[in-house]
Amino acid sequence: MLYSKTCEYAVRSLAYLSRQPQGKLRGVPEVSRETGVPGPYVAKIFQHLVGAGILRSSRGKGGGFALDREPATLSLLEIINAIDDIGPWEECVMGLDRCNNDNGCPVHTIWKKARERITAKLKRTTLAGMNKKIGKAGYRDLKRAKLNL
Repeated sequence: MLYSKTCEYAVRSLAYLSRQPQGKLRGVPEVSRETGVPGPYVAKIFQHLVGAGILRSSRGKGGGFALDREPATLSLLEIINAIDDIGPWEECVMGLDRCNNDNGCPVHTIWKKARERITAKLKRTTLAGMNKKIGKAGYRDLKRAKLNL
């Protein structure tokens, strides 16, 4: 797997928020109910995403979370970078210490090309574009659904 369960939950929750009216704050209980992501997990992820500048928050009655950016400008790569350390993507797929373009392992060029394609696709895919693929499907039912992004 190239990303963590936390990252999966973040993408699912952000996809839900991105379909709400611009600037409309949503509470953790609503996001949890609509996405199937456990509430404490939503709260933890959202605090992290506020720190990363992806979400904004407001405390108190009527408070909650909203995207701090337009969905069309927020790529899946940015979300993954905010949640997961993608450093392991740069490491040798066979776990060798000294694997590089000059002294690659047997699968170095294959992994390098695959990594470049994956990274480019994640960079091009925005929350807005992903939502077009999701359509009217319920977010609770997205669990690893094939969206053909």
